[in-house]
Amino acid sequence: MKSWNLNAHLLLLQALLIICSSCKKNEITNSDPNNSNLTTQTIVHNGINRQYLQYVPSSYDGTSSTPLMLNFHGYGDVASNFINDADMRALAESDTFILVYPQGSYLEGVPHWNPCPIDADNKSTTDDLGFVEALVNEISSQYAINSQRIYAAGYSNGGMMAYGLSHHKSDLFAAVASVSGVMLDCEGPPSHPMPIVHLHGTSDGVIPYNGDGFYNSAQYVVDYWVGFNNTTTNAAVNSYNSGGLTIEHYTYSQGDSMVSVEHYKYIGGNHVWFERTYQNKDASQLVWDFVSRYNINGLN
Repeated sequence: MKSWNLNAHLLLLQALLIICSSCKKNEITNSDPNNSNLTTQTIVHNGINRQYLQYVPSSYDGTSSTPLMLNFHGYGDVASNFINDADMRALAESDTFILVYPQGSYLEGVPHWNPCPIDADNKSTTDDLGFVEALVNEISSQYAINSQRIYAAGYSNGGMMAYGLSHHKSDLFAAVASVSGVMLDCEGPPSHPMPIVHLHGTSDGVIPYNGDGFYNSAQYVVDYWVGFNNTTTNAAVNSYNSGGLTIEHYTYSQGDSMVSVEHYKYIGGNHVWFERTYQNKDASQLVWDFVSRYNINGLN
């Protein structure tokens, strides 16, 4: 995919797009208003009010620096829905990290992420790369954030956003995860070896596993990072049966700064944030277990 063309993206994702009647433009709701740990926050970037859900675990006391995890929803979704599909709050409590679900801005009535720098071929003029940097700076000014351990993950278009950050804001992020998303062709050279974990289903009808002439294939993305990180090219492969669905786990290790690239291939898996477990770990656990092994300088 050569640029972020929203018209083509609209056609590809329209079958998946479900916008609930209660989702108001530029608004998200606190999915658990009785839980003071989860709050809706707003910052202004480029004159636009941008929202995000923020979860500060009870285990946070501000006495030591704490990791920050950003998780980006898919195209057409809102953060207050996505947090329930990709819920990492229990992990934030047990491992003590601050968890944020940013909200994409609206374009033609649809929440979206723009993973690429703005140029003439890029229909979206939203500066989401700048928004995320401003968001990280805002949260870091309020909490004791470990600047060496900031992570990005995302689903579908949110996975594209995570990959965009891995290229264009790599000075901020230590590791990146994508679930049912791919990397667009607007990459720039990351400033350091970048640990990557990619989860994708082979029956994904929205972002096809093998690519489709518009989206890159999952293997293309994995191979790109294997080459960039200078990891082993022969993966260690393990297979696991999860309720009749086979999940293959590929590990490319021993990269620069001891980073690795990992890929979970869900044979017959669809376009979802995976609840099916690999060795009793769902997608949220697999993502956190992977990224948390790293700081911005490599393996912890």
